[in-house]
Amino acid sequence: MTCYDPAMKKQVIRGFFEEFVQRLIRENGAIHPSQMDPGTSYTAWRYKGHAHITPFSSEVLKTVAEDMCQEAGVTLLYHAMFQRVIMEDGRIAAAVFACKGGLRAIKARIVVDCTGDADVASNAGAPFEVGKDNNGQPQPASLFFVIDGVDKEKLLAYRAEHEDISAMWFMDKVAEAREKGEYPIPREKVALYESIDGTWRVNMSRLDHYNYCDPEEFTRAEIEGRKQMKIIFRFLKKYIPGCEHIRLLYSAPMLGVRESRRIIGDFVLRGAEMKLSTRHPDDIFLSGNRFDTHVGSRVVYETTKGDAPYGIPYRVLLPQKVKNLLVAGRCVSGDQECLAAIRVIPPCFAMGQAAGTAAALCLKEHVLPDAIDIQELRAVLQRDGAYLEEDE
Repeated sequence: MTCYDPAMKKQVIRGFFEEFVQRLIRENGAIHPSQMDPGTSYTAWRYKGHAHITPFSSEVLKTVAEDMCQEAGVTLLYHAMFQRVIMEDGRIAAAVFACKGGLRAIKARIVVDCTGDADVASNAGAPFEVGKDNNGQPQPASLFFVIDGVDKEKLLAYRAEHEDISAMWFMDKVAEAREKGEYPIPREKVALYESIDGTWRVNMSRLDHYNYCDPEEFTRAEIEGRKQMKIIFRFLKKYIPGCEHIRLLYSAPMLGVRESRRIIGDFVLRGAEMKLSTRHPDDIFLSGNRFDTHVGSRVVYETTKGDAPYGIPYRVLLPQKVKNLLVAGRCVSGDQECLAAIRVIPPCFAMGQAAGTAAALCLKEHVLPDAIDIQELRAVLQRDGAYLEEDE
């Protein structure tokens, strides 16, 4: 998704995100967001919230990420599933993982939870919530899948011939298939995103009313996702011009979860204040991402009241009750509306950069995350390319 301000004129998420994108570009694995206008096949012809996105190759991303980690001296450990924490005096002394060779406890002075589900934070006793107004219902998940064989010219020609919104988005085709009992998926529009290698990513499944932190329910949801994938694939081949000869290449390696647990910090960021472009003295990055809320079969995009970006404060990374823990990603301390905007990839990059930088400062200054010098953190982030001032 975008890394630009609400006016779609200035890139505001930079820093490590920009460094990473530039590395992808050098490996022919991405297109820079500055070159991506809305309303193209790369954005599934969407306009709202889809200007200046970053198309990328998943395979190139894997190798670039590994290269950058090794260059930085990171010790990688794949296929390790978090099990539990070992607590001492309100701190995480170690995290236990299930690995190929058995259980392994890894000690750390500062821990960063980037599980997306707040697995470490919740296991350590940090309070959290799920869903809206405590009703226990998070936003629905989806399972992407990848196809090739799309006749792009035929697809574009059909859209050019139809000015009616329903036809341009193939909503009439969805309605026709649904009437015949061939499309039970609760989504209104066709969403085909062209990738940089000629393949297309399909985001049309809808997996609602599951607990994505429960292993049995997560499994059922993923199985249901692949059942929906087969229905969607047949629908595309039969009803969508240009998709008559598509091939199914692969489904996503795991379910795309939009929301599960959200930690409750001493400060909870509210979507309502973000829409007013509110800034905070401890902001770690600025963002212009729209509020992307999935409601029933529809997706509702909302933006800020003006063109200015909103600020994301450092405090959203700090859980209650666990002294040496930082949290980054879609499980930070915000309400459901807040997470509808910042759960997407560019803001998660910015949160990750801030959490990692804060952890390093903790080690350097021998302090806990809630005691670091915020202005020093902001200065280091800016030195490393983060954008925190609107007058630049």
